[in-house]
Amino acid sequence: MTTNYKQILLILFKLISLPGIISLLFLSAPVTATPINTKTIAQQPQNTDIKAAADKVFAEGVELFNQRTADSLKQAIPKFQAAAQLYEQARKINLQAICLVVIGNVYSDIGEKQKALVFYNQALPISRMLGDKKMEATTLNNIGTVYRFLLEKQKALDFFNQALPILRMLGDKRMEATTLNNIGSVYNFLEKPDKALELFNQALPIFRAFRDKSMEATTLNNIGSAYKSLGKYQRALEFFNQALSIFRVVEDKSKEATILNNIGTIHNSLGEKQQALEYYNQALSLYKALGNRDREANTLGNIGTIYNSLGEKQQALESFNQALPIFQELGDRHREAIILNNIGVVYSDLEEKQKALSYYNQALPLYKALGDRDGEAITLNNIGNIYDDLEEKQKALSYYNQALPLYQALGDRDEEANTLNNIGSVYDSLGEKQKALEYYNQALPLYKALGDRDGEVTTLNNIGNVYYSLGEKLKALSYYNQASPPYKALPTRLPERLPVNFRTQESFFPIFREEDIFLPVFRKPTRLPLRLPKSTR
Repeated sequence: MTTNYKQILLILFKLISLPGIISLLFLSAPVTATPINTKTIAQQPQNTDIKAAADKVFAEGVELFNQRTADSLKQAIPKFQAAAQLYEQARKINLQAICLVVIGNVYSDIGEKQKALVFYNQALPISRMLGDKKMEATTLNNIGTVYRFLLEKQKALDFFNQALPILRMLGDKRMEATTLNNIGSVYNFLEKPDKALELFNQALPIFRAFRDKSMEATTLNNIGSAYKSLGKYQRALEFFNQALSIFRVVEDKSKEATILNNIGTIHNSLGEKQQALEYYNQALSLYKALGNRDREANTLGNIGTIYNSLGEKQQALESFNQALPIFQELGDRHREAIILNNIGVVYSDLEEKQKALSYYNQALPLYKALGDRDGEAITLNNIGNIYDDLEEKQKALSYYNQALPLYQALGDRDEEANTLNNIGSVYDSLGEKQKALEYYNQALPLYKALGDRDGEVTTLNNIGNVYYSLGEKLKALSYYNQASPPYKALPTRLPERLPVNFRTQESFFPIFREEDIFLPVFRKPTRLPLRLPKSTR
């Protein structure tokens, strides 16, 4: 390996060690590449000049990247692209592959996941052609993380599972453990926390054997997240607190702040809102001191969700409005969309429907551009809810009907059922009773299969109301009687007089994913409780 090549790798390692590039932070070791055999490719003098030019433009890209603004990140991309082309001309295709991975990382970092995939998929065949197994495994891992973000969980698993045997063949135990963590995080996302725990517990002793305290703490954090998914909040706290102690010992303030944020989410889940605020505010102070604008904005988003749940809407808006310009400055369009959605929800709760609509309409094109179908469906449903409130029923139908196939494609049966009920409710209001029945009867078996008693009771009641309005009193009574047993089993009763329609509340979700530090799972957003509008009977 030449000195120049080592220097480029050192620059690369410095680049990927920064917190903004999440996809290579998923790796416990930096990217390495197998040098091309110089006996097979003659080193022409002009190639040396081209490589020097490539090194220079690559370094310029690094300098822009280090500025960490939305503009500088975008300006870094053409620099890295130019470097990749020059390395290709200089026949340094190992360095070309590294540039392609870095470009993918920058696109991933600014939320353009589909573009990230384009560059990762260019790097992958090069690494295979070179026989560079470690680069191949790295790229497979990065592709997996993008698919996980895009909620294509099976694809994510496929790529992680391709990386794992390669790393085992190489005997690279650290990266094997990291990939086990990746796979575990997907299983946690798939609501299989027991399987996730099994994988995290395989990774933990490997990191301990290497005395890698940072990744040990990361894995402890992952285990805590799995216990959180199981609803074992005290157990989750135990593991989060173990991780917190380690990060404090190794004086990693950034990850200490992350764990404080995670502990805040547990207290939030336990309904201990003030304690959650205390932990979030501790995390916020650390992030501000570190100048970590990204995590500062995340935490402001978390604080906003707490204030919203406490009914302190103006303080919620204040927190979200502090977070929004940071995400815009960083070029993080995904979290910008989340914050815009959340602000819309708050304005909707404040009955400022036109303001809510304005924010939803800013979020929607961002989700579409990012290919985030879940976020798109949520926002379409939210807009439908606003038009329903404004008595613009045909517009409401239009948005609900756009959301429905997205939920069906995602396999989100809960939201599919809610949206079917929303559509049924609109037809009911329009006096189109048979169409209302058609949609209610599609929603009902979904609620039953999901064990969603709230949805089942309300839908049975809605069907009963339709038959009652049609003068079919006996049929109505039959559905009211079917609603009675599950209604009595509800831990918190619905109102004595059930509403005629049942609708999904405008979805509002926390900005910070609490799962793991290096491998954040982009968990399906948490919904607010379903809202039961007033009866129109």
